[in-house]
Amino acid sequence: MRRLGIQLAVPEFMKLKPDHKTVLVRDMNVFNTLRDFLINDGYRVVYETPRVGEEKTGMATSAFHHPYTNERIAMVFGIDAPDEVSQGQAPFKFGFDGKPQTEAKTYLQHLALRTTDIFKFREYMEKKGAQFLTPIFQDKDSFGPLLQCFSREILDDEWFFFEFLQRDYDADKIGTKSGVQFVDKTVRSLYVTKQDEFREWMQTHQKRTFLGNLPKPEARALFHEIIDNVDPKGYPLGVWAIAKAYRQ
Repeated sequence: MRRLGIQLAVPEFMKLKPDHKTVLVRDMNVFNTLRDFLINDGYRVVYETPRVGEEKTGMATSAFHHPYTNERIAMVFGIDAPDEVSQGQAPFKFGFDGKPQTEAKTYLQHLALRTTDIFKFREYMEKKGAQFLTPIFQDKDSFGPLLQCFSREILDDEWFFFEFLQRDYDADKIGTKSGVQFVDKTVRSLYVTKQDEFREWMQTHQKRTFLGNLPKPEARALFHEIIDNVDPKGYPLGVWAIAKAYRQ
């Protein structure tokens, strides 16, 4: 962080670390193939359910953890209703990067970043004009208790968003707890909220984006501040949508 050319100390709550990624898949064939690959590659299932969501649309989801690399990956298949598309199918039905994507089989939906203080982080972001989709949820997953919230999508022609969360312990060291746990309340609440957001887009074809209320130079500076403070440095830029937004 700089002010008048002076390098300022980065607040602790802005020192972010990757927690997990969530990928959308086009169909159950891709879902099962990717699930088999991850398990064969040494990942362990930490939760999964064949359906969660609302009465009409929903999603199947599985989450995985690698005990040696500590990588965490969640996988989602959006389940359409006869008369409505699930938001989990949006990249495949409506495209991304400004064009149809008829051959795409997967889409990285969100990256979760850990902060030491989610309340200070969110207050800081909102004071600068950032827009969040959800309140701060308090729940637990297979690693322990957590606080989390979700941003709005970051670009008009992408479906990618951020999750920000706080764990008051080092999840990289404790590993998963025995058994399979599922963050039912939070996952269902997020799905319903995302589906409502998607319905709004279906009607207007306009998005309220994460930094869309800011003038472009300020939005760019704030986005760079988030990405540049992730450790390991440069890690988020491996995500297509983040790299694209970072260059704008």
